[in-house]
Amino acid sequence: MLRSPRVWMYVAGGWLVVAGAAHAAGHVWTFVLEHDIYGMREFAMNAMKQAQSPDPLHPSMWRQFRAFSVGFSLLFFFTGLTDLMLVWTRAPNRLLMRFALLGTTFWTVAFGLFVFVDPVVQAIIVSGIAVPLHAIAYWTASLADGDDG
Repeated sequence: MLRSPRVWMYVAGGWLVVAGAAHAAGHVWTFVLEHDIYGMREFAMNAMKQAQSPDPLHPSMWRQFRAFSVGFSLLFFFTGLTDLMLVWTRAPNRLLMRFALLGTTFWTVAFGLFVFVDPVVQAIIVSGIAVPLHAIAYWTASLADGDDG
């Protein structure tokens, strides 16, 4: 079972969907319902609500920040569901191997950016776990060598 690329793609996809759900829940609780925002956080939120973005629609910086936060959740959902759909549709091992390599590369680059450019703990943890899960899926798919089961 642990040598099956389907298991590892399922685990990687599940991890990313759970991370997306957790981020979305935190987004709604903190940024939509505005719970746990007081002190300096409240000051920053109010300043962002007053500042206008240079975007043509001129949303507040707070609204733009919220949109990027939703986009982060959707990125996790989409990448996780892509992995899960490949497993659920019983894609051949060579296709799993290619997507696992793509996932390994994508999340390695993301991890590097999250660690060295914009260090944020949540992003570091999510990408740091996604890298080895996709790498193991790639490794197990390459070991299957022609077995399309």
